[in-house]
Amino acid sequence: MLVMFVPVVAYYALVIVGITRLQLWEMNTWPTIRGLRPHHGFVIGTATGLLTYLSLRLMPVGSGGVAGIVTAAFVVGSVFGFWNWWYETYAIKSGFISIYTRRRAEGASAEEAVTDYAPILFGSMGACHGAMVKTAENLLLVSHSPATFWFVAAGGGLALMIIPAALYGIVHRIRYGESGFRSYRAEIKTPQTHSRT
Repeated sequence: MLVMFVPVVAYYALVIVGITRLQLWEMNTWPTIRGLRPHHGFVIGTATGLLTYLSLRLMPVGSGGVAGIVTAAFVVGSVFGFWNWWYETYAIKSGFISIYTRRRAEGASAEEAVTDYAPILFGSMGACHGAMVKTAENLLLVSHSPATFWFVAAGGGLALMIIPAALYGIVHRIRYGESGFRSYRAEIKTPQTHSRT
């Protein structure tokens, strides 16, 4: 439940804010509600659980302490960052997803636009999820406490929502002098035409 449910909730929160409030992207498939697939959080949440399982299944359970948590964060972050970069690139190329970022407005290719945000955003999501799973293993194998379970679930969920968005915003501000949460939808949907003089 912890491994699957926490990312489902976190992704719904991120997707709802990113699509309906910030208008940074939208999905072009049926069914959608205001550019959002109603089942998207379940799809991404279960994919996250699967990637995490495949990444951590050979790590010893309940051992490693802080080093094990850091290792899990690195491994899952690397895997999640790569596969989501790949998925987003081809989803945009196929028209399945439209993104309205600065790089896309500047005419960047799908690969260039996705490379601008996917490694930091999805990599840090995977790192947070891997760290949460390993922390849960280390704590819950010792205590079996419902309070510990909910503490890890709440902390992991907040980390999955806050840390990737904050890191993306910081990196984008360093690169471009703006937060990265501005939508370029109007510029992309209705490109300006220049008249000859």
